[in-house]
Amino acid sequence: MPAKDYTAEAITVHWRSERCIHSARCLQGLPSVFDRDARPWIRPDGATADRVAAVVDTCPSRALTYTRTDGSAGGHNAERPDEDAPSDASTPVVVNVKRNGPMVVVGPVTVVDADGNVVSRDDRTFLCRCGGSARKPFCDGTHKSRGDWDDHTAR
Repeated sequence: MPAKDYTAEAITVHWRSERCIHSARCLQGLPSVFDRDARPWIRPDGATADRVAAVVDTCPSRALTYTRTDGSAGGHNAERPDEDAPSDASTPVVVNVKRNGPMVVVGPVTVVDADGNVVSRDDRTFLCRCGGSARKPFCDGTHKSRGDWDDHTAR
């Protein structure tokens, strides 16, 4: 699914809803720019480009990325020229199990469905551990609302 772009004078914020795990770091970090009740919900002109970039850099799933249009260098979440290209094949894959959260696969990873179709090719993938996601095998943040979920439950 292509990104939806939100443009201001010095920065364009790219939003890929299918990647979002609803960590809410954007909402908490800069409510003048990220407001889920507003339309559009991203208003990058609500703060300086540096501030917007700093908050986008906190997005763990890279559902939010950005491109600087003012000549400033991008941070770690800046847009790659080909967003869907995998990382260097020599990069080791690491699986991080988050407390009360998803499994985060970092490194070049391809997710293939039961029929052999590639559903994701990325350098960071969040997989559901709680079993409640509506986007299985990917995390959609449902674990935050599950009262019966804990770090040691294997589901």
